[in-house]
Amino acid sequence: MQPLLIFIAGVVGFAITLWGVRSVLRSNFAIRAPNPMGVVLIAAGLWLFFFRAITLAIPVLIFGAVLLSRQSGGVASRHATQTSKVRSAYLEMMLDHETGAIDGQILTGNRQGQVLSDLALDDLLLFHAEVRTDEESLKLFETFLDSAHPDWRDQESAARGDETSPLSRRMSREEAHELLGLEAGCSDEDIRRAYHRLIKRVHPDSGGTAALMARITEARDMLLGDGP
Repeated sequence: MQPLLIFIAGVVGFAITLWGVRSVLRSNFAIRAPNPMGVVLIAAGLWLFFFRAITLAIPVLIFGAVLLSRQSGGVASRHATQTSKVRSAYLEMMLDHETGAIDGQILTGNRQGQVLSDLALDDLLLFHAEVRTDEESLKLFETFLDSAHPDWRDQESAARGDETSPLSRRMSREEAHELLGLEAGCSDEDIRRAYHRLIKRVHPDSGGTAALMARITEARDMLLGDGP
C-alpha cells in the first residue's frame, strides 16, 4: 500500500510542478502556449535537482530551455513580419499580412491619434475632404475606404448631389473668393483664416455637409495655388 501512495504522491507532485512551470512561462515570459516537451523537461529537471541528481538535471533543463527558446523565437519572428506600416503626411497605415486587413491612424489635424476603423463613414468622408491636398495620403486613405466601405463613393456622390449641382463643378477664382467671403488681392493668411473659420461652421455636426466642406477646401486650395 505504501509504494502505491508514494507513486500517487509523486504523480500529483509532478503534475503540480508542470502547472507551475507553465504558469511561470506564460506570466513572466509571455509564452501563451509553451512547447509541451519543453515544459515536461523543465519540470523533470527541477525534480532531478530536488532528488540531488544534479549531473542529470542540468542537461535536461538545458534541452528543455532550448525547445522553449526556439518556440518563442519563431513566434517573435512571425509577429515581426505580420504587419507592414506606411506613413504619409496625414496617416500611418498598417497592413496585416495574415488577414489582409488595412487600418490606419491619423497623424495630424482635429482627429489626430484616432484610428480609421473606429470612425463612422460620415466622419471618414469628412476626413477624405481634408486629405485631398496630399496625393500620397489620399491614395492610402482611399485604399482603406475601398476595403472597409466598398460603396463609399456612392455615398459621397449622393452627398454631393448630381453633376449639375453648383457643388459638383469646378469653381472660378471669383467664386472661390465669394465662397470664403474675401476680396480679390487678399493675403494667404486671410485665406487660411477664412477657411478655418468656415470649415467649423459647415461641419455636419453644425448642420453642414461633407460636400460643402469639400467645396470650401477647394476654394482655399485654388486661391493658395494648390488647386488645378
